[in-house]
Amino acid sequence: MSLRVIVAVAALAGMLIAVPAHADTKDDLDAAREELASKQAELDALTLQWQQTETAYAQAQDAVHDAQEQIGTLQAQLVKIQRQFDKQVRSVYISGGSGAIGALLGSESFSDFADRLRFAQDIAQGDEDLATSVAVQSERLRRERARLTQQADAQAKAAAALRSQRTALDARLGDLQSTVNELYQRFQDERAQAQIGLPSQGGGGGGGGGSFPVTGSGAISTCPVAGPVSFVDSFGWPRPGGRSHEGIDMISPYGTPIVAVHAGNAVQTPNSLGGNAVIVYHDGGSDFTYYAHMSSYGASGHVGAGQVIGYVGSTGDTNVNHLHFEYHPGGGGAVDPYQTLLAVC
Repeated sequence: MSLRVIVAVAALAGMLIAVPAHADTKDDLDAAREELASKQAELDALTLQWQQTETAYAQAQDAVHDAQEQIGTLQAQLVKIQRQFDKQVRSVYISGGSGAIGALLGSESFSDFADRLRFAQDIAQGDEDLATSVAVQSERLRRERARLTQQADAQAKAAAALRSQRTALDARLGDLQSTVNELYQRFQDERAQAQIGLPSQGGGGGGGGGSFPVTGSGAISTCPVAGPVSFVDSFGWPRPGGRSHEGIDMISPYGTPIVAVHAGNAVQTPNSLGGNAVIVYHDGGSDFTYYAHMSSYGASGHVGAGQVIGYVGSTGDTNVNHLHFEYHPGGGGAVDPYQTLLAVC
């Protein structure tokens, strides 16, 4: 064997050793997809529990407020009735209780006697009605106080459940984020990442914004959360103060980029309910989208679809890191964007 052949064989052997036995196989991708789906399902189930508990807390809170108002009204009515009844009792006591009998005995005729008897019966009936009203109002007051105790207990239990669920959500989110990061390391190819279902990666750093790939078209052309996310359809569910939930709560780790779902004018609108919030007025029409509870802001002014306008947090009236997202077509009331979000997230 010549030296050239020996060298060629050695070089080929070196290449075979250097090249992995196989690239990402279908089994590898399937296993990764199942692992990610399992973590996502666990988080989604917990997200549903959280939203249900939020509703239970809101309903109990409103019931407590209603019971307190009812108790105040009943107490005022009862005081008024008791005063009337006490006045009537004092009048009978002062008269010695025999005024009605004396009036009857002093009748000058049978007709006069009949009139005085009917009058005496009316007074007696009035006393009886007042006594009945006192008893009825007292019973209603007792029942409202019992309802207040029951609803206050339900509110306290819901509050405790929310605290526990917040801790569990943070743990599940951390677990999902770790899995996502590990899968990014294992599967470098973007096509493989897409097949697994990993969130798109983009230039989402810095306070000035950055951007992420747009995954769809229309008014909601991309997922507003550029990272691991969990959400259920809680649109229209009860909220405190008799309100209805006008958006979708999207659970995600603290600091995850939030992006505009459509090109438009991003206006930062902080408020007590939504905390750090942004409204994006869409180009080409009167639609707008609302993004709330941000930890901090990103780009403002004119932004493109997929451009970072903020980061996930828990400002405003919440203590769970999430994005509250609303879609208002035609500049009117909010409509349920759940199905559209499913298609792009």
